[in-house]
Amino acid sequence: MKDWYQKLKIEYQIVFWSLLSLAVIMLATIPCYFFGYMDIPLGISLGMGISILIYLFLGIFNNPNKQKRSFAISILILSIRLLIIGGVAFLDGWLYYQKQIRIFNIFGLLGGYLIPVVINLIIAARRKE
Repeated sequence: MKDWYQKLKIEYQIVFWSLLSLAVIMLATIPCYFFGYMDIPLGISLGMGISILIYLFLGIFNNPNKQKRSFAISILILSIRLLIIGGVAFLDGWLYYQKQIRIFNIFGLLGGYLIPVVINLIIAARRKE
């Protein structure tokens, strides 16, 4: 198993650990559903889902043979990530302000978005050692 993991690109390692942490977080937040705070785990899962998909796309479209094209695609994908997060945060704020509907917790959304970024920092720091 260790050989399989070591052969993965860094983006796929981030996706692997992010999916594992998402499963643990969803299991830990099961009581929130019963106490009426359904928006917290849904916000975390949406934020992590967006970030995981972006890392997956970076792994798919990142080609080490074509460095300039790969860099441009990476910048495009990362800017799309910020637009998606901003759009979802705006939609969530608008729904709560206009209709009093709480589907996604905005702090859960941003926290879930940042968890794969922290996993990226940990993996990058461990690779430098």
